[in-house]
This record gives sequence, C-alpha cells and structure tokens, in this order.
Amino acid sequence: MDELMALLQAAADLHASDVYVLPQGATYDIWWRTTAGMQRNQTVPATIAARWLNYLKYQAGMNIAEHRRVQLGAVSLPGLTPRLRLSTVGNFADQETLVIRLLYGIPLVNVRTAIVVRQLHHLLATRGMLALCGPTGAGKSALLYQVAADFAQTQMVMTIEDPVEIIHAAFLQLQVNEAAGQSYAALLKAALRHRPDVLVIGEIRDHETAVTACEAAVSGHIVLTTVHAKDARSVPVRLRSLGVAQSLIEAALVVSGAVRLRLSPEVYPEVEMVKWQTASSR
Repeated sequence: MDELMALLQAAADLHASDVYVLPQGATYDIWWRTTAGMQRNQTVPATIAARWLNYLKYQAGMNIAEHRRVQLGAVSLPGLTPRLRLSTVGNFADQETLVIRLLYGIPLVNVRTAIVVRQLHHLLATRGMLALCGPTGAGKSALLYQVAADFAQTQMVMTIEDPVEIIHAAFLQLQVNEAAGQSYAALLKAALRHRPDVLVIGEIRDHETAVTACEAAVSGHIVLTTVHAKDARSVPVRLRSLGVAQSLIEAALVVSGAVRLRLSPEVYPEVEMVKWQTASSR
C-alpha cells in the first residue's frame, strides 16, 4: 500500500480536506480538494483502486464485500497524522466510489477566528441552538469544534457524530451506529440523560433529530449543529421542511450562520450571522 500512503501523505502535506476516488470505466480518477478548489491528481487502473478501497474499508471495520450500499467509517493509519473519514457507495454501473475526508484535529484559534468564537459564545450565553450552514470545505465542523472547545473549559460537552471526526479528550463523544439502533435521534435522547451543558450534533438531517435537538435547546442546553441550507436566513425554513413546528424553532434557534473560509491574510472562517433572539427575548 505504499502508493496509497504516498497519495494520502501528499494530500496531507497540502492540507487537502478531501480525496476523491472516482470510477471512469477501466480506470479511476483521483482528485483532491484544497483551499484552491478541486484538482485532479492522477489516474490509476481499476484493479489498483479496488485494492486501495478494500484496504481502507478493512482498516475502518467496514464491510469489504458490500460495494453498492452507502457505508461510512473512520480510521487512523500508522504514520499518517490526519484521521480519515470514509464514505463509499456504488454508482449506476455498480462501481464503488470513495471519498476520504482528512481530519486534522481542532485548528488552532488565530486572532481572527478568536473574534468569531467569542461572539458566538456570547450569543449563546442564555443557551439555545447555533446552526451553521455552508458548502463542503467551508470550515463548519472546525468552527463548531472550536466553539465547543471554548465551552469545554468550564462546561460538560457531549458530541453525537456519524462517525466521530475529531477526537478530543475534553468531550464525551458518541458515534452513530444505525445497525445497532443508535441513530442520531436515539443517541441524542440518551445523551440528555447524562446532563451535558453543551451538545454537539454533527448534522441535523431528519425529523426526529431536528425535533429532539430543538427540544434540548429549549430545555436549558446549548446545542451546536450543522444543517443543509442555502444561507443563514434559510435555516428556519430547513428546520420547518424537516417537520419542526414554527413555535419550537422560534423558541430554540438563537443564531444561525453561513460559513465560508477566508484565506488571506490568514485562514479563518467568515460567518454571516443571523441573530434570531436576544437576551431580553428569552
């Protein structure tokens, strides 16, 4: 697997966020995503790509005999600093595709990022929900973790993820396992019995999770999450489309933010924030 490890190390050296292994008939194209955008790295025979996929899936404890259905996994490989999050699914021609997310840990908070983190911390002082949206690679998860780490200095933080992306000693982290009945919603209900101050939900993507997260936000918890929405003002619309009552959204959502990554003069998240509540309205 020397060629695969060299590929992953090269991606890590560029601080790429994702590596794509995509079928093109008898070959596979290898792409990676950096702050400069998508770039094609190389083309390899399908036989080599298949060996890479099987190796990574085996290391991540995924089903190597399954090539069509969606599978998710995560793994840390010896000699490679970033942890890998894997997503596989078969295309229309029954050829398996793979996307590898490279996870570098919680980024150090520079001066510009610290301003954003402090502002979000202040807005959540009276508790409630922060929901971030933005394109792939915009830094949503990184910012969510930075805010959570700030709270973890004085409060208990629990995370619910699919899978756990960034391991942090100060967090109590739970991982979704649908096969074992541990869905986002089921773990969220269990997490509330642990009496956390702050709940990090990797993504709200179904009715039950959306409702339970909003209920947690109105019952005295800080809820940090991401949703798929066009922009910050569309977050309540997205929650309504998942079946959450308007009254519950209004009671739960404190601030939404659309995140995009700025690269100059240093890398930092720029957040278009919409404040839905003020301290006096809670």
